[in-house]
Amino acid sequence: MSEAIIQVNHLSKVFGKNTVLKDIDFEVHPQDVTSIIGPSGSGKSTLLRCINLLEEPTGGAILYHGTDITDRKVDVPGYRSKVGMVFQNFNLFNNHTVLGNCMVGQIKVLKKSREEARKKAMFYLEKVGMAEYINAKPRQISGGQKQRVAIARALAMEPEVLLFDEPTSALDPQMVGEVLEVMRQLVKEGLTMIIVTHEMAFAKDVSRRVIFMRDGVIQEEGTPQQIFDHPTNEMTKDFLSRFRQA
Repeated sequence: MSEAIIQVNHLSKVFGKNTVLKDIDFEVHPQDVTSIIGPSGSGKSTLLRCINLLEEPTGGAILYHGTDITDRKVDVPGYRSKVGMVFQNFNLFNNHTVLGNCMVGQIKVLKKSREEARKKAMFYLEKVGMAEYINAKPRQISGGQKQRVAIARALAMEPEVLLFDEPTSALDPQMVGEVLEVMRQLVKEGLTMIIVTHEMAFAKDVSRRVIFMRDGVIQEEGTPQQIFDHPTNEMTKDFLSRFRQA
């Protein structure tokens, strides 16, 4: 098996007296699609935020190609350019156009020229079907379109791994499909992804590995077939049965 890109070792996160993550261990290899599922409040988003260094882990280590990225000497913006994130609520810059949103990180972090950044931004906006909206501001486009721009912005940094934090949960139902379709295409192209999602059919369809979390702990992990068709943990069974009933 190829060397792991990311290794999460004995990770914990505590907010005050509340332990949100307990002894989390898993690895991500090239072209892996890892879906993290579980009830709200189980620590899924906090885990992603720790991997992206938006939260500082309380204990344990997160290794990127063998280097512990929690070390204070790590170049955090440089690391985030390699391990990008797409947020639930888009996090677009409202004062920038669609095109500007996809250029600013390239210019500030990757030190690309405006011409180079524009070319790369246009390539990825074309890929997600948003090239005709380059002069629009975020307030002028729909939620589904905002999320597609957010994905293009992340892709323009040409990351090695892309983290998705419930990318469809803020969208109207009719807009969910367009974002999932973009993500399906990225899976086909071999992008390494970690996805926190409530879209169970999508997770079963695209994932190489599924992690079920509850109460800040990984309760069960395995292939989509193992988790969705033959779960062994009672908490996993209970969680999935609620989705089947919904």
